[in-house]
Amino acid sequence: GTDNIDIVLTELDALVNIDLKTRLIKQQHTTLNIVRIGTCGSLQPDIPTGTPVLTAIAGGLDGLLNFYADRDKVCDLELEAKFQQHTQRNPKLAVPYFVPSSPELMKKLSKFRAGITLSAPGFYGPQGREVRLGITDKDINSKLESFEYKGMKINNYEMESSAINGLGQLLGHNTATVCLVIANRRCLEFAPNYRSAMPDLVNDIVNILTQ
Repeated sequence: GTDNIDIVLTELDALVNIDLKTRLIKQQHTTLNIVRIGTCGSLQPDIPTGTPVLTAIAGGLDGLLNFYADRDKVCDLELEAKFQQHTQRNPKLAVPYFVPSSPELMKKLSKFRAGITLSAPGFYGPQGREVRLGITDKDINSKLESFEYKGMKINNYEMESSAINGLGQLLGHNTATVCLVIANRRCLEFAPNYRSAMPDLVNDIVNILTQ
């Protein structure tokens, strides 16, 4: 989840941009290329299971980036406003933030279908699921499916990419996420054997990034 990404990104950056002996920031900044390869659930009926999707913009429903100064410098504020207006989110929820992936990595990974990814702060209620506990907005996934911004739709749910993009961009790194769709929430489909496809996706992305 984004809470763990907060730790991982901060410590990865410290390894290359902090002098661990003096605990001072190094004068010369080192930029990392950080790509998350994972799994997700699709929110669009035309994205079947087994499809790799690229995060063009990551939206955080967790509020993590709102704790950091200068968050507005890396966020798409117009998208934030339109998302809030479209979804009419409960005011008790965290203010969402949306951060684009790095253009350099987007260009390299352009073979994959791209769109908006939402990072949820949980698996059940935050992603519109109900077991025994009810949720505050039973229509949330329908609202997300119909949302569109500059020709992009919300393709998928996962739980990390918004923090990767947000913290990564603030720290001066290149970030992106590619996820394999293992469930289509709209069509109620699930890919039980998705694990066998992950090594090929990892190898494909590593080959692209190292060419």
